[in-house]
Amino acid sequence: MPDVGRDLGRAGLKGCRAVFVGSILVGSVLVGSVLAGPAYAADPTPAPTPAPSPSLSPPSQQQIDDARNAMERLRHPDTPTPPTLTQIAAPVDPEDAGSLGLRWNAQAWWTLGAGVLVLLVLSETTRVSVRRAKHRKGT
Repeated sequence: MPDVGRDLGRAGLKGCRAVFVGSILVGSVLVGSVLAGPAYAADPTPAPTPAPSPSLSPPSQQQIDDARNAMERLRHPDTPTPPTLTQIAAPVDPEDAGSLGLRWNAQAWWTLGAGVLVLLVLSETTRVSVRRAKHRKGT
């Protein structure tokens, strides 16, 4: 006569695992939709936005001089090159760059969150399989 209690226990464990994995997936989708805001709830065909009108300003004297010097260098390639730049437009000091959290974009945060979720699911699956193996070994 088969052991009915053991079969019910196995079915219950399989059902619990399915509920656990399903709840993690549903929870991640819900959290993603809440954090994304109204972007998913918006109409998929938004109204076209009018193109901004370009605003033109006259060139500065420095720009005019630079263009004139560039044209002279193209006309006479044998002239010496101008001196190298002494100042750059990027932060030199790492402290000026700001924190890593502020420099990450939304896609990087989502990737990090997905990685943590995958690690969580893998660790839980490993824990359950080791527990089952110990249980099988004990019977």
